[in-house]
Amino acid sequence: MKRYFTVVLCILLLMIVLSASAATAGEGIPDLKLTETAAGMEYAFTCSQYPYLLLQYKTSDESGRLVLTGNDGLYAGTVPLFYRQTAEIIRIEISTPSGKPLLKTSEKIKSSIKPAVRNPDKNAAKKASDLTLIPGDRQMGFQVNAPGHHQLIISVSSVMQKAEYILDGQGDGFFEDTVLLPCVNARDKVEVTVKSIRGKMLASASERVLFVPPDVSYVAQEGPLKGVKVCIDPGHQGIAMGAGTVYRYPGSSKLAQGGDATMAQGAVTLRKESICVLEISYRLCRIMRELGADVVMTRWTEDVAVTNMERADYANGQNADYFLRIHLNINRKGNNNAVYVCSPSNSPYAHEALPLEQYRDTAQTILNALKDSTGVKGGVVHMNDQYVGSNWAKMPTFLIECGFLSTPENDWILTTDDYQEKIARGIANGLVSVVQGNLVPFEWY
Repeated sequence: MKRYFTVVLCILLLMIVLSASAATAGEGIPDLKLTETAAGMEYAFTCSQYPYLLLQYKTSDESGRLVLTGNDGLYAGTVPLFYRQTAEIIRIEISTPSGKPLLKTSEKIKSSIKPAVRNPDKNAAKKASDLTLIPGDRQMGFQVNAPGHHQLIISVSSVMQKAEYILDGQGDGFFEDTVLLPCVNARDKVEVTVKSIRGKMLASASERVLFVPPDVSYVAQEGPLKGVKVCIDPGHQGIAMGAGTVYRYPGSSKLAQGGDATMAQGAVTLRKESICVLEISYRLCRIMRELGADVVMTRWTEDVAVTNMERADYANGQNADYFLRIHLNINRKGNNNAVYVCSPSNSPYAHEALPLEQYRDTAQTILNALKDSTGVKGGVVHMNDQYVGSNWAKMPTFLIECGFLSTPENDWILTTDDYQEKIARGIANGLVSVVQGNLVPFEWY
């Protein structure tokens, strides 16, 4: 009897816990509204506590992750549902970028259409041939030949989005389609797998989607940066290269790494530092040109190989007034949330560019403006000779670590246009203050 009552008591306690969990599942998002449309599932809700949220969705046909940006506490948009062939329910989870759960819910899908299955011919090809991927902006096209097959199962997979659907052929075993991937980021790797209608593997291939640069051609005739030439240096690149050795700085007898050091990578998105800083650099270029600056960049694409010495040489050759080196950080613990500005201290070029005290104050001014724009509290100015590309530059040089890709929350929000814009705006504001002589005193730490 005691055992019976113990079991009953455990069940009651479990029901109470589950009930409490259900009651708090929507805490912070009490007014979520979902509406199915041709494009997907529209959502709308309010949440004033957080400027960014992570929405994850899943059906039997597709899944994805969306990083949401609030507008004065209002969130609205569409969960993309392009492949509703078998899906009956969509499950949605909303959390903070740091992983705190805020809501879990599900909704019935009314517009699923199950295609009629057509079996392959008796002598259909056992392997598909000529699988060709055609990358685009947040999409992946493909072509493949599978003689004897009238339908194929197409699976598309990336970190941010997955889908599987049945595709009808166009005759003679030829198949062609373009998969829309609104959740993926620029240069995300996408794998396409081709299977027979019975689930047998026929072919697979992977490719990265494109980065489509924004237009940054406009230059204002007047502005606070008129007459100032800025060289922006997006760190790293898509092409790996060996790291040779060079002298650490002019007149130094110490050798240092002069090629391209190992770059950071997103803890959860797997985004490479090289593409993320390129996106930020384009925004910074646009903003500074809107402020009247003459702006050049050490690279405009991913598909280049530029050493750190070559970056400094380019800035010197351009006679830039300022050299802004854009980077992202990484740390083993994966919990840092800080920004840093690093400048050379012992290089003869640095001494010629600015007196040390003024150099420190200038770096502090840029750092404080970046903190003000992003809301990040942590971070300091580092005056050191760690970076060859900075040591060999003949103008005031600032290597700016804009965040930590190893911190999941940072990793998520660094994918958003809004946060990248805050970073770029903060750096630009800092340079405007420098040019206008409004320097912030260096803070010792």
